[in-house]
Amino acid sequence: MPESPLPVFAAVYAVSCGPETGRRDAYVEYDDPNLIERANRGWYELATSFGLFAADREFLLALPAHRYNAQAAYRHRRHVWRRVRLLDKWDVMGAACSIRLGTSAYGYAEHLLGGGPGRPEFVMLSLDSTLAMSGTTWQAGISSLAVPNPARAQVIRRMLDYAANAEEDGFTVDPRADRAKALAWLRHNEPTAATRDRQAGPVPY
Repeated sequence: MPESPLPVFAAVYAVSCGPETGRRDAYVEYDDPNLIERANRGWYELATSFGLFAADREFLLALPAHRYNAQAAYRHRRHVWRRVRLLDKWDVMGAACSIRLGTSAYGYAEHLLGGGPGRPEFVMLSLDSTLAMSGTTWQAGISSLAVPNPARAQVIRRMLDYAANAEEDGFTVDPRADRAKALAWLRHNEPTAATRDRQAGPVPY
């Protein structure tokens, strides 16, 4: 695992970054007869052109830190980076999104990387933290999006600053652990920034 990667709780905000950050999207509407095929192609084109893959096509993927718990809301489950490798045969938007975790307390199926085949919800990061990628589901379609140098994006940087200065009752799933990860990242990448006073203000959504 790379030393002090951009924390998962910050990388998830790639979806909130605007075009001024260099963000690029690959969007496919639900009624496209080749939805999964086109979505896979769009994801791969972004991943290769923006530099997601290291040697042997390795990258970081946010996965649940603990065993599945049907009682816990998905947004309150902690995720951590896992170092993974893209195999020769892959299907990110189809088979990978189809991996079932279990049935929620409300009776619907929950999956590892989204809501099922063709319904992605995932976050990826290059090993050097210079690219964040998300797969997400919208009202009329699905998309992959890539944000280069994500820690320079204002929304992500404000999240890092907030977590670094947050008290134990912060809004994240595990404020103490997230504070430690934010401080580690800031110290590793910007030594003087880790000790700054709180400047972030309200957290953006």
